[in-house]
Amino acid sequence: MDMVGDDSKLYQSVQKGVSLTVAFLIGTKINFLVDNNPDKLDFFGELKSNSDAVVIRSLCNIRSNLMLNYTSTDNNIRFNMMNLDRMEIYNDDVRVLERHGIYIVKANCRVEKYIMDINLLISQRISSVKDLFPEWVKWEYIKALFVMPKGQIGDAVRAESKKFSNMRLYYPFTRYINWHPVDEGNILLNDEKFLKILYRQYDDEFKDISKVKDASEAVKTNIYDFIRENDSTVIVVDCENSDAYKLASVLTQLDSNEIEHINKIMLYDDSHTTKAWAFIDKITNIPVEHIMVDRIKENKSLVDMKMCADVSASFYRDHITSFILCSSDSDFWALISSLPFARFLVMIEYSKCGSDIKNALIENGTYYCSIDDFCTGNIKNFKMAVLHSELVSRVKDIVDIDTKGMLDDIFQSLRMDISEAEKQNFYKKYIQNMQLCIDKNGIMRIKVPD
Repeated sequence: MDMVGDDSKLYQSVQKGVSLTVAFLIGTKINFLVDNNPDKLDFFGELKSNSDAVVIRSLCNIRSNLMLNYTSTDNNIRFNMMNLDRMEIYNDDVRVLERHGIYIVKANCRVEKYIMDINLLISQRISSVKDLFPEWVKWEYIKALFVMPKGQIGDAVRAESKKFSNMRLYYPFTRYINWHPVDEGNILLNDEKFLKILYRQYDDEFKDISKVKDASEAVKTNIYDFIRENDSTVIVVDCENSDAYKLASVLTQLDSNEIEHINKIMLYDDSHTTKAWAFIDKITNIPVEHIMVDRIKENKSLVDMKMCADVSASFYRDHITSFILCSSDSDFWALISSLPFARFLVMIEYSKCGSDIKNALIENGTYYCSIDDFCTGNIKNFKMAVLHSELVSRVKDIVDIDTKGMLDDIFQSLRMDISEAEKQNFYKKYIQNMQLCIDKNGIMRIKVPD
């Protein structure tokens, strides 16, 4: 396996999910997309099976073709008695729309009116594909690509059609989008390029590069080779010196079929780390053993000692031959150097690992890579599970109230002579109908009905 250096950019590849989704929706030819992205067959298959995406694609494709062929189409309608369903450039998309219950063909309808009608349909339906895009992308920017400004005003439609036709080479795959056309090359080349250009159109900046960069195929192949070449492999994680969310991105981005031969993941954890470690087993089929290491002294962690002892025992007692070690702590060099017949692959974080330990790993022939390189854009479910659990635990502490006991205490403190029926009526009317309300400042209160 090739050793890595310090330049992380060499070991990352750029994601294409967002840019290819836009390319599909605006009507780019499928054969072209597939030929240039042969590894995305399943991705395009999912888009083609999504009825909302197919409808938007056909509407956008017809609109682009109307704008590019404005005069010839209008002449065919006026002088040759040919409507869109009889013109080859439109009829396939017209049929697609009709299969979805959308009928756009009208008698004596001119091109300008067709474009206006399609603009309205797109603006009404574009939100149906919102879920095709990740939450960390600003939807208002994506949505605006598809909505023609002043799309119901004739002068605006004609001006936009003329601009698009004259500057078609500055539009992606010569398909119409609402943007300020400039020579940026293929703006849908990958997600990083596309999102940087898109945000810049709104005087904004796309900064979260970790969402659109993933470890290169070379890095992943080295990991897969390491697993294949060994009879038994365990992932060992120093939770104090690793990032739970970055490890989640590693497990999400690696091919599940390639890593299914890993025996287990061993998490060596301490009470002072994040609760997110408890959710690692939710995103992988690899068995997870979560080992909480107690402290004898509050200021002294024993995680590294416990981890070293267990790895040695696994090698000698359980005959585990290889370990994927997730830690940036240089102390584990002692473990690696003391087990010369075991094989190690080390996953580090660039910001936490110095050059000395990297050089030692290279000189020892121990492959290392960084969990920073893996894409963090696909761990939404992991993050939501962690957030939901934390929210539930905090809210429970706030509103875990014995309402019946509280009501008895109210009656006793007021020394009120009241019947059981009156108590029950009061309980049903006021206590059972209490609501949690959050004001504009985010303060939550219990509202008692009037």
